[in-house]
Amino acid sequence: MKKFLIQFLLFLTPIVLIAYSADVFISTYLKKSNGFVKGEFTVWNDLYDQKVNSKILIMGSSRAWVHLDAKMISDSLKTSAYNLGIDGHNFCMQNYRLLLAKRQEVQPKVIIQSIDVFTLEKRVDLFYPDQFLPYMLGNDELEQVTQSFIGFKHADFHVPLLRYYGKGKAVVEAMKMAFGAKNQPTRIKGFQGQEQGWNSDLDVAKSKMGSYTVKLDPTTVRIFEDYLKECQKKKIKVVFVYCPEYIEGQNFIANRTEMMAVYSKWSKAYDIPFFDYSNDPISYQKKYFYNSLHMNKPGATYFTSKFIQDLKGLDIALN
Repeated sequence: MKKFLIQFLLFLTPIVLIAYSADVFISTYLKKSNGFVKGEFTVWNDLYDQKVNSKILIMGSSRAWVHLDAKMISDSLKTSAYNLGIDGHNFCMQNYRLLLAKRQEVQPKVIIQSIDVFTLEKRVDLFYPDQFLPYMLGNDELEQVTQSFIGFKHADFHVPLLRYYGKGKAVVEAMKMAFGAKNQPTRIKGFQGQEQGWNSDLDVAKSKMGSYTVKLDPTTVRIFEDYLKECQKKKIKVVFVYCPEYIEGQNFIANRTEMMAVYSKWSKAYDIPFFDYSNDPISYQKKYFYNSLHMNKPGATYFTSKFIQDLKGLDIALN
């Protein structure tokens, strides 16, 4: 029996070493890609490599990512700023990014929280799950954050190469990076303006379901309010911003009024400035949008400049 175990270990050890080496190789080059999974690797790299270090953090979903130009904000307010917006995820994943950012040398003084009707609704699956691939092996914290979503199993975080099974596009992307493929930056301080024309997303959604009722997730609501309490305790200034939303799409959400009331309640309870641009003139100008929820690059530039002026009116201490 002892001889068998020794032979088995001698057989298994090189396989494990090869698998681990291959895993490290793929992960190292995959996370270098600026274009894969909408450029999310850029932000994750800056978080894990301690390169965010900003006094102003912009939080939210894609409506933060494509709307609020962190460089414009940084240049105008003469301080550091970074956009942590994550595509397709509600506050649960947004909060994890904040957790990583707060472990860095420079602590946030201001958090610009982009809110929308979906902030407190939890999706069942991981949006763009491939964005987590390079960071998963042995990462117990990331496993805990993602375990409530459909996407990965426990073994994916602990067995080398297993999570790359069926992920051909990710492996091919890693190979491209290894062989020096063009890799232009897509995000600047987390922000990425979208050069897109108006699409049919709203018409398709209306034809399929007529309207949509947002379902509040109790756990997300609790986490969000705990976050507000912690910021208040640590004297981190939170600013709510509801970015422009094309007016014709606002009626698609059946309980939009109720959702907005939740944010208004928190704004009053925690003394949080709330900038709501739902009825701003921008929201009536289709030329600034590529769908009802997202502005194109000209719209984002115009909006950011307007928001900066409103932000300056708060006279927030950043030192």
